[in-house]
Amino acid sequence: MKFVLHRTTSLDRDRIFELSTNLENFSKLFPKYFKSLKITQANNSELLVEEELSFLRIRRKIQTKHNIQKPNIHKIWILSGPLKGSSFVEYYEKASKGTAITIEVNLSFNNIFVIFYPLQKFVKNQVNKIMDEFIYQCELHEKILEK
Repeated sequence: MKFVLHRTTSLDRDRIFELSTNLENFSKLFPKYFKSLKITQANNSELLVEEELSFLRIRRKIQTKHNIQKPNIHKIWILSGPLKGSSFVEYYEKASKGTAITIEVNLSFNNIFVIFYPLQKFVKNQVNKIMDEFIYQCELHEKILEK
């Protein structure tokens, strides 16, 4: 299942990119979905991460690989669990009023998650919702810091 998401935010590209790739603080910024993240290996721009996620009301521990290419590309591969083989490529581009964000989503369903394959529209809507909530949380975080 492949699709592309497009969003804009009023936040500066470098700031939203920093918030999106600061994995150690991600569970604080976005605790509804990311319960914990622990970097297990770091090598230059590549990180292996143990993540505890809650997606579609199912809580799972998975391993991911992140490749961070400053200033604007973040690639994520899911290495274990029911979405093993899935990937996300995030692009952050300066826009006239903030940042344009594009995410290429490639979801692979394994094990019991195969039941979601026929529900592609539902899954895509959930991923869209998560992206909207993430941008909202980042913007809210910045407003709180400004005060």
